[in-house]
Amino acid sequence: MDRPLAAFDIESIPDPDVGRRLWDLEGDDAEVIAGMLARRLEDTDGRTDFLPPPHHRIVTIAVAWLDPASGSFKLGVPAGDAEGEAAQIEAFFSMVERPRTAPRLISWNGNGFDLPVLRYRAMLHGIAAPGFYRTDGEWKWNNYQNRFHDLHVDLMDVLAGFGASERVGLDALSRVVGLPGKTVTEGHMVAGHVLRGEMDVVRTYCELDALNTLLLYLLWCHHRGRLDRGALRRHVAAIAAVLREEGAHPAWREYAGALEGWPGWAVRG
Repeated sequence: MDRPLAAFDIESIPDPDVGRRLWDLEGDDAEVIAGMLARRLEDTDGRTDFLPPPHHRIVTIAVAWLDPASGSFKLGVPAGDAEGEAAQIEAFFSMVERPRTAPRLISWNGNGFDLPVLRYRAMLHGIAAPGFYRTDGEWKWNNYQNRFHDLHVDLMDVLAGFGASERVGLDALSRVVGLPGKTVTEGHMVAGHVLRGEMDVVRTYCELDALNTLLLYLLWCHHRGRLDRGALRRHVAAIAAVLREEGAHPAWREYAGALEGWPGWAVRG
């Protein structure tokens, strides 16, 4: 809790340009994506149609930002109104460029998926991110690259004992601990929403995933003795207040209602 917290999530779809370049697939984006998924199913003998990270295109990035010192909270897309994949990736990496204000990044399977996709797509667009790879001076002992450091906490990996236990999905664990989980759509439907131009649904879905990740991180910080019960409740109350603000997305306000008595043991205590 010694620096700002930035819980992040990306949403991506199969990149139809990759399908056209690598496999000579033809048709509109929907047809090419369908062909890519079919090929992946064939290549894995029917085990999965989920494509490897280099074959994804990022459609949105969301961050749930909490400053433990001031108690301020914000939720949204780092790039603001900027459109396009490159602008969003640049905005994400810009968060960590200044050492003194660089946040602690928190993700759910970030090492396994989100960060590899961000790296591949940054390379594709020619985006430099030297701050993210800083390992000099004090950063030698705690940086964003080392799996066992905590400037980036892949919470799914940590809670599973770095592979010692079965990894759990974000939605599943959120619901177990009393959070709403995924309330807007499902991950496998993202491409459909994007192709229909329903980006508001995708952005909200991504934002709530980032929010779930942040709240689970706060719960874990209490468990490991880094956050007392009173501070946990103050942070949750500050988050709920922002989600209830006039003009907030209806899904945000619905989520705020679920935080009124969460976590139950902290409220009862």
